[in-house]
Amino acid sequence: MTSRDQDLATILQGARGFHGHLGPFLVLGVRAGMIALRELRTDNKNHNLQAAAWLILSIPYSCILDGIQFATGCTIGNRRLRFEDSSDFKISLEDSENGKVTISILPKVVDALMRELSGNLPTHGVERLAQKVAATAEQELFAIDRQ
Repeated sequence: MTSRDQDLATILQGARGFHGHLGPFLVLGVRAGMIALRELRTDNKNHNLQAAAWLILSIPYSCILDGIQFATGCTIGNRRLRFEDSSDFKISLEDSENGKVTISILPKVVDALMRELSGNLPTHGVERLAQKVAATAEQELFAIDRQ
């Protein structure tokens, strides 16, 4: 296991506790937040960060928001996360000193996950799907646009 895998595993454990369970859309939010932090060369303690998310505001898509909040420290409550109901699935993180990055979840990923989830998976099946998302290479899940 690489240090990146260990870091992700630790963060996902915390996100599971925060969210209530581990699902694939939570994992997508965590991973997108972690990628954005890496690209901006900052961490979740940076109070200058502002996040925005565009996604469908219904379950399971909205689980992405909890992943973003947990990974980045930008929350609805601290008013550093805003979101819009949209058929796009993208997250933008901005820091006045380090710039901006937009992480888009590839449409084929969302479609594939929804096909698998439509089969009424038991809880352990949803967790297995979440672990599969966690283990997938980021370029197979996301498009990254550093501005």
